[in-house]
Amino acid sequence: MPNTEQIRFQTNVCYIESQGVLKTPESTLKLNLSEQYILSYLINNYGKPVTKDELLNVGWPDRIVTEASLFQVIRALRVKLNEEKKGDVIETLPRVGYQIREFTREAVDLSESQRLSPLKKIGKKTFVLYAISLAVIMSGIAWMKYPYSGSPKNYLIDKDRVGSNDFTYITSNAEDLADLRGKIKDIVNQQTDKFGEIITKNQRVYLYKTDSFYSAAWCTVDSNKVCKKNSDFSYKIVPEEWSTFADIVVNNKKIYHGTPIIHTENSQEPTSITYTSYIDKSGIQSKVTHLFLTPTNKNGIFNYSMMSFIQEKETGMFHPLSISAAKAILYDKSSQFLKTVKIEPEMFHWSYQPSVNFDEKKSLALKHSNLVEQGFENNKPFFSYLVYEQPHLVLMLDNTTGFVWNNTSEEDPYAIFSYRSSSLTNK
Repeated sequence: MPNTEQIRFQTNVCYIESQGVLKTPESTLKLNLSEQYILSYLINNYGKPVTKDELLNVGWPDRIVTEASLFQVIRALRVKLNEEKKGDVIETLPRVGYQIREFTREAVDLSESQRLSPLKKIGKKTFVLYAISLAVIMSGIAWMKYPYSGSPKNYLIDKDRVGSNDFTYITSNAEDLADLRGKIKDIVNQQTDKFGEIITKNQRVYLYKTDSFYSAAWCTVDSNKVCKKNSDFSYKIVPEEWSTFADIVVNNKKIYHGTPIIHTENSQEPTSITYTSYIDKSGIQSKVTHLFLTPTNKNGIFNYSMMSFIQEKETGMFHPLSISAAKAILYDKSSQFLKTVKIEPEMFHWSYQPSVNFDEKKSLALKHSNLVEQGFENNKPFFSYLVYEQPHLVLMLDNTTGFVWNNTSEEDPYAIFSYRSSSLTNK
């Protein structure tokens, strides 16, 4: 096979335009079509600025998209090109656009990789579909053990009662279950050693673990075992920061929801609001999501859309993150949980713009949103599980992002997946 060309950037990442891939000595990464179009255009226009309008036309030739989509592609390319600091490969030109930095052109023999490639001798349409699927799979492997699937996931569920607190563990294997139990035992022992007793009381606690993060959700219950108002919290924790989270629990630190003041034109009252806190090194403290759920003319099918915002630890300011829309379908087959909801993706749109206060590579919020976006791009249905419910409050589990409480609006407290019509009792 004749040699072809690759572009080597200063970060030692190589771009093989004919295959649309980025290569390092350790890995090969397929770019999506918009990323290929934009990177190739920047390379072909080396030495001169490229405007945002040019890149919008190049990246989405048959669609009209906003600058937020371009920002997302540039951000994704920076990560995939291994930029140590912003501008190592793609330079931002304020009020103008972007420009590619120096690179070298090299000949490369791809005969060995072609011989081993599963893409050999397949049609263009099949190639594109395969590439999209591969990108989703690789992202899933990188950030979670359990990617999207066509059927509900089967979990290992177990429970403990410690003092006046009820714990529910949801995992995929016995090793993760043992890990969660061990961590709770350590927290209880630390609290008892420090205060002489378990000072965390009357909590309903849920814990979930994957290879890349822990998810914890809890509320304080009253004498009727019902969650008290504003006592619901959920956390996403990277494994190396578990001790930080444990310190919050051991010392029973007071935590409050951070509610953004958001002004948008023609915005209706959300059906529910979720609050999620993050413990990582990204500079993102929490995420607030407004959910809008309306019944369709078909029983058990809802129009389901979300607007999410992330909060800076440093300033407390909230930034728009993303908007998405989907169909939510009550899954009528047997479930381990109160209900299973099938989500059929329709639209995902980034509102996020990079901030100097965020370390994007260390952010669970952005990585989980990235994975959600890839599922939407592939139109791959996924599932959410209703774990607990009471008027005004339900707890959902998604294997991609863990637990989240939905605080339903007083105007329509039963709208979230029809609490009133449920014949199931709380477990």
